[in-house]
Amino acid sequence: MSRRTEQRAAILDALRASDRAVTAQELHAELDGVGLATVYRNLQRLADAGDADTLRRDNGEVAFLICGHGHHHHLTCRECGRVEQVRDCRLDEWARDVAAGHGFSQVEHRAELVGLCAACSSRK
Repeated sequence: MSRRTEQRAAILDALRASDRAVTAQELHAELDGVGLATVYRNLQRLADAGDADTLRRDNGEVAFLICGHGHHHHLTCRECGRVEQVRDCRLDEWARDVAAGHGFSQVEHRAELVGLCAACSSRK
């Protein structure tokens, strides 16, 4: 196996093992022998291919996570950063109605939900 393939596999394994979205810098700090540019490049390829989702943090940083394919949203803990996928979406009909009311069609939507997970809530 080539070094490039080994590095890509290490990046993918680290992403899959995380229950939170991670930035390129955070991932780079976890991986030995993988350069930051390589991490950025591979994360962007994964996102472009639809194999990784991106979340923008409050500070503007982009974080990545591996999710299943198909329509879903994210519920993120504002304390620990844990992310849950939400597949029970009830926004489709509302989005179509709003779009139609403004003369739009073929509408898509994205929703980011932020709160405190049970573990972080119990510590407060």
